[in-house]
Amino acid sequence: MQVPLRILLTAYGFLQFAARVLWLGRWKMPRILKQEGLSGRRQALESAHRQVRLYLDLLRRLDLVLLETSGIPCQTPAIVVANHPSLLDFIVFLRDFPNAVCLYKSQSLHNPVLSPFVQIAGYIEGMDGSTRTTRRVIGAIADRLAEGHHVIIFPEGTRSPGAAQLHKFRTTAFHSAIRSNTALQPVAIHCQPLFLGKRQYWLDFCRRRNKMHIRYLPPITIDSLPTDQRNAAGLALAAQTCIQESLDKMERQACQ
Repeated sequence: MQVPLRILLTAYGFLQFAARVLWLGRWKMPRILKQEGLSGRRQALESAHRQVRLYLDLLRRLDLVLLETSGIPCQTPAIVVANHPSLLDFIVFLRDFPNAVCLYKSQSLHNPVLSPFVQIAGYIEGMDGSTRTTRRVIGAIADRLAEGHHVIIFPEGTRSPGAAQLHKFRTTAFHSAIRSNTALQPVAIHCQPLFLGKRQYWLDFCRRRNKMHIRYLPPITIDSLPTDQRNAAGLALAAQTCIQESLDKMERQACQ
């Protein structure tokens, strides 16, 4: 496929994303919540889940992204932590976890496309690193888990520096797992080539079909760690280590 055609298809894909998110955030999901109240949040998230499946199928049919998945997503409410190589990865989680909520940066509230959606979906604002915000986020995560949601967190706090490279994990998600006494599922996301990453232009996305592999790793519980590592830092290290090992393996396979 010629690059100019891929540019047009990519632009169409981005416009489709914006249109679907605006429709969900400004019309569909508010109507569900107005009719059902807060108890309708699950139905509202299910409507987003259906749109995500349709959107990812569109990207596949446009030959822009090939998605591969391995491992088993945790079925019961859990904290899901992953590396964050691409802007697309959180969308994939909405496909695999119909009832999921995510953490988002405060800057998203200034985005006219994303702001209505993240607020109406009950996502959790935070991640500025302050003690006050961290305490609020930990409490909000516990509330969402109690309501039966999966909570998606990218503990690097920003996009990864490379396809198989990680920033050090922040510990907020892991304090939440301990406080809530819930399982934590690590997920390794590998992009080949890296696309929609940090400091990458969207035109780079157009040059070829992009491949993303999402590998769900076995859940970790605090009780499974050595006694001297049963704390947030130990849990963060265990999750980061198994994600890094999985990324290294996928990177070697991609280079063969």
